[in-house]
Amino acid sequence: MKKIVILASGNGTNFEAICKYFSKSSKTSIIKLITDNKKAYVIERAKGLGIDYEIIDYSSFKSKKEYNDYLFDRLKDLDFDLMVLAGYMRILPGYIVRYYADKIINIHPSLLPKYPGLRSIERAYNNKEEYTGITIHYVEEEVDTGKIILQKKLKVDKNWDLEKLEEEIHKLEHQYYPQVIENLLSNSDEYS
Repeated sequence: MKKIVILASGNGTNFEAICKYFSKSSKTSIIKLITDNKKAYVIERAKGLGIDYEIIDYSSFKSKKEYNDYLFDRLKDLDFDLMVLAGYMRILPGYIVRYYADKIINIHPSLLPKYPGLRSIERAYNNKEEYTGITIHYVEEEVDTGKIILQKKLKVDKNWDLEKLEEEIHKLEHQYYPQVIENLLSNSDEYS
């Protein structure tokens, strides 16, 4: 049985898509959600899906280092094959990334290296990009720079508003992120 831990900070639509994808799997289990935000809606999704969760509220720590050290200790207590970032809005420190080298993946709502960081969909929209998309990549110490596992391109319809573009990006994320996770865990190099 392959085990996944998911880190998320917000609404949790990618978390839910991943959980539903693997809900009938006998080969893969989501063992825990960790969130840094006690008000994140992803907690309600975890409750509804029966997924174990832990709130490590960032605001309750005196410093970023104290938070990261505590998170690291909690992660070391877990036995998992893959750490999946799904809207996790903290930058993992280098010592966590190095410890779990090639075991942490992230999804980003742009065609990296374009629009790394925050508000990527909005920036692509405001720049009237003809194409944007998603990137699933390994996590490295620098933000949104890790080895790319999969990119999917989306042609932007001129009639779309920002909300519609976000909706279309989320559809791609929900379709491809679970597939990539499954392929990584089964050591497959083919992505459909």
